[in-house]
Order: sequence, then C-alpha cells, then structure tokens
Amino acid sequence: MVDALRVVVKTVKDIWGEMFNLVLMNLFTLLCMAVVIPGPPAVMALYAVCNRIANDYAVSWDHYFAAFREHFGKAWLYTIVSLVVTVLIAFNFWWYGATFGNEVWVQWVQGAWLAVAFFWLVINFYVFAFYMEQQDRRWRVAVRNSALVAGANPLFTLVLLIVAGLLLIVSLAVTPLFVLLGLSIWAMFGSEAVVNRVNAYRKRIESQKPADGEPHGRKREV
Repeated sequence: MVDALRVVVKTVKDIWGEMFNLVLMNLFTLLCMAVVIPGPPAVMALYAVCNRIANDYAVSWDHYFAAFREHFGKAWLYTIVSLVVTVLIAFNFWWYGATFGNEVWVQWVQGAWLAVAFFWLVINFYVFAFYMEQQDRRWRVAVRNSALVAGANPLFTLVLLIVAGLLLIVSLAVTPLFVLLGLSIWAMFGSEAVVNRVNAYRKRIESQKPADGEPHGRKREV
C-alpha cells in the first residue's frame, strides 16, 4: 500500500515535470491512432518516453521517434494478438449467456470470464512498460513478467489501477484533458509501477548476496 502511494506521488511529480513534452506527445500519439496504421508504434514510442521519465532520464522527440521506428513491427504484432484475446474473452462471456440462458452455473462461468478479463486488463496495464524496461525485448517475457508482478503484488496493483482508472475516467469526461494527457497518464502509471517493482526486486537480490569474506552458498535460480 505504501509503495503504491509512493508510485502515485512520483507519477504526479514526473507528469508535472515533463508536462510540456507529454502533452505534445499525447496529442501526436492520438493523431497517429486516428490514422490507425502508425497508432500501435506511436503508443510504444510514448511508453518508451514514459520509461525514461520513470527512470529519471531526460526525454526528447529523438527518443520518441527512435522507439517508433524500432518497434513498429512488434507493436502491431502485440496489438493483433491483444485484440484477438480480448475478442475471445468477450465472445465467451456473451456466448454462455446467450446459449444457456439463466442457468445458475452459467453465472459462475461468466463470472470466471469476467475474472479473466480483469486479469487481462492488469497484464495490459504492465506489459508495454515491462517491454520497455526489460533487456529481453520479447512480448512473451513481458506478459510473463506482468502476470508475475500482478500476482505477487495484488494490493499494489489494485491501488494503482484504481487511481489510474479514475484519472482516465475524469480525463474522458473532460475531453480536453484526455486529448492533452489521457494516454500519457495511463502510460506513466504503468511505467512508474514497473520501475518501482524492478528496483524493489533488485534491492532484494542485493540484500541476499553474502558479504565479502563470507562463504558463498549454492546459487539459487531466480
């Protein structure tokens, strides 16, 4: 809970500090999404910039367009897979209700599919940020890391999803706010959360290393 609140505070501070760049990049990303074809790589580029901000690095349009070019194909690959998975989840939820009516067991099955949908949302909250943070730039690894972090930090994840979701809803209700910062808010929360969890993991690993002069035990797999 405390870590989640720290992430919220840092996210707000970082958004404020990089407000000018984030507003312009948010506008450009929305424009690319409206054109469709450059949309997914533009989202990836926005996450690349947010990752740098979360790690306290300077950002520029050079970083944005470098990520746009580098991840064009992979951005579309994940977008297609993500859309297919989302459609399958929605279809299964609808199909059981439409086919079997109001049977009691159907409600349990639909509830299970709702849980799957929520977990899929959680994974997508983390996955782009993980893809940019990790050295192994593979979607399979990013999805696995997202699922592991979500499972290991349920309260942390829930708090951040609630805060980010509420801010996104407010920005959608106030259309100019969404146009200026909506996507950036979501991307920044995901990026800050991933950086926070990765840094916490690194600190835990460092604390487990034996001090100099102490006997080293057998290596553990991580």
